This record gives sequence, structure tokens and C-alpha cells, in this order.
Amino acid sequence: MNTYILTCLSVLAALASSQADAQLTFEQELQQGCAKVQHYALAGKKYYDQKQYQKALAQFKDQAAWTSFCLINSEESGIKLSDRDGVIANNNVGLSYAKLNQPLWARAWFMRDAKSPQSQFNLKALALPKNSTQLHGSYVSPSGFAQWNTIKVQKSKTSYHIHFEGYYFPLRGLIYGPNLGAFDINMPLDRQKAVYQYENCQIALSFAFDSQKGQHIVVTQNSVDADCGFGHNVSATGHYLKVE
Repeated sequence: MNTYILTCLSVLAALASSQADAQLTFEQELQQGCAKVQHYALAGKKYYDQKQYQKALAQFKDQAAWTSFCLINSEESGIKLSDRDGVIANNNVGLSYAKLNQPLWARAWFMRDAKSPQSQFNLKALALPKNSTQLHGSYVSPSGFAQWNTIKVQKSKTSYHIHFEGYYFPLRGLIYGPNLGAFDINMPLDRQKAVYQYENCQIALSFAFDSQKGQHIVVTQNSVDADCGFGHNVSATGHYLKVE
């Protein structure tokens, strides 16, 4: 009996220790990641100045993601950042895309902070988007920590195949991962609206164009995440800008 009690106590102690280690591991990963924000910014600028824009892009994306994440977890991150740091990081990504001749992606990144003077200045430097009768391509809407919900539209002989992938990032989601949601639907080639139906969930998609946003999809979800078969807090609702 004593052996059994000691064994149980050992298991409980191990569980308690592993939970403490897990908490410590998150704090360590957070602090290590946040300590690299300045490195990402400087490395990105170095590559940008050298006109190595693809390498700059990778560094600036890490800068944007970790800046956002460290701001949300500021009490534990051990680094002081402001909302302006997030705007700068997002604009750095947009400027890199502009140099890579991908103005649609650049526009999407600038519009993450559309009200900021820096973003407005950079948006004005881009050529106005052009309308197209072709709906296929990739569309994105902002998700947490400088990530994106995506809608990919593929054209076949008879219809467009529409695939949605969405994310919800909890407070620690950049380290532990997001909640996920997805759906697929087909839309006839002569249509610009589609409705996805799953039990009580209805998601309406409407393709549109305006001179500032370019081609985009307006998506409205009428029900909660679970009704749609999505992970907790995942939603398809939003404006999705065409980027590819």
C-alpha cells in the first residue's frame, strides 16, 4: 500500500512539475522571441538597403508577427513596444512587397493600419487597382499576429472552386498555434455571389470591386463558430482583398 501511495504521489509531483515547466517554457519562448524583434527590424533594413527584397520580406514578416504578439503579451514579454511599432512593421512588409512588384500584397499590408499617416502615404504611392472579369486568385483578410485568413478561388471549365481557411489566435497562439476553420464551395462562372450552408450555419460571399480596395470578397457569417464546424472563435466574416 505504501508503495502505491508513493507511486501516486510521484505521478502527481511529475504532473505538477511538467505544468510548471510548460508555463516556464512559454515565458522563455516569449521572451526569446520578443528579444529578437529589433534584430528582425535591423536585418530586414540591411537586406532592403541591399535591394535583397525577398530576404528583407522574410525578416519584416517576423518583425510584424512578433511585434504584435509581444504587444498583446506585454506583461510577460519583457520588452516595451507601442502600437506605432506595429504600424512600422506592417509597413515594412508592404514596402518589401512593393519592391518585389506585388502591389496587391503591398496594399493589403498597408491597409492593416489604413488610418495611420504612414500607411496612407504608402497607399497613395501605389497605382490604383484595376478591375478584372477574372475572379480566380487568392484573397486575404487580417487575422491575429500579422497573419491572414485566406480564400483561394480556382477556375475550372464550369465553375469556380472556393476554399476558405481561417484562424483564431488565442493569447498565446503564435507559440501554441491557432484554432482552425475551413470550408469549400463551388460557384458557377456567371455568378459573383455564393452561399455556403452547413447545418444552421450560412456564410454569404459576394465578389466586388472598388477603386481603393481593388477586387475583394465581402463575407458574412450568420452563425457561431461551432455551427459552421470551425474551431473556437474562428469566423469567416470580413473583407478579403485580392492579392494574387
